[in-house]
Amino acid sequence: MKKILLIAASALSLASLTVHAQATDPHAVPQAADAEFSPTGKSYNVDFGDQQFRLDFKSARQMVFTSPDGKNSATVDINVTPIGNDVYMIYWSRRPGQYVVHVDDFRNGVAYTNIFLPDGKSSRRRGTLVEVK
Repeated sequence: MKKILLIAASALSLASLTVHAQATDPHAVPQAADAEFSPTGKSYNVDFGDQQFRLDFKSARQMVFTSPDGKNSATVDINVTPIGNDVYMIYWSRRPGQYVVHVDDFRNGVAYTNIFLPDGKSSRRRGTLVEVK
């Protein structure tokens, strides 16, 4: 009888572990909290040569994107993944079918962008990232 109870208890424990493992994705990356995202409340000019933008980080979940002439401005929801040493991967979409992924190194002032457009074209650039004082 003890063996049957032990086997039943082991089976229940294994089932519980299996359900828990399915509920949590070990490869999922949590989004940064405001306290972890050093650019929160700051503004940065980004210069990719032929493209310049101002990024105003309201929080680790929202940013205002503005063109240099101020005519093109949008508040976008962002997803921020901390990489380390003030380096973050930041994702947003300004309009349906357009996706932007930055890897921004705020410590060294370097920005990398990958922009995917609705027509299937893409753009990859490296540029500067300067805090607006």
